[in-house]
Amino acid sequence: MKLPPSSPMSHKVVVGTLATVVGAYAFWQVGRDFQFVKFEPRSPEEIEKRRKEGVGLEIRSLETRSLEYTPEAKARMRAKFEEAKRQQKDEKESGK
Repeated sequence: MKLPPSSPMSHKVVVGTLATVVGAYAFWQVGRDFQFVKFEPRSPEEIEKRRKEGVGLEIRSLETRSLEYTPEAKARMRAKFEEAKRQQKDEKESGK
């Protein structure tokens, strides 16, 4: 049994690139609502001390980490829920 011809390699590259870009954009849009990492800038003195000691990048897993929404995301969702409730209430009143 003969296999059907597959799509050209150029089509596969275009579709793969497009899928990667769309996936990265979606991850960026969704990820900005969560507090994955809290960045705490270091003081210039601490930077100099770490440079002298030869300490490079250091990532610690703290107990305070969570997947909580950022305050801006909470406010945005609260406004959307209130608007949806208001619309439902208006629809019920206009339907009676």
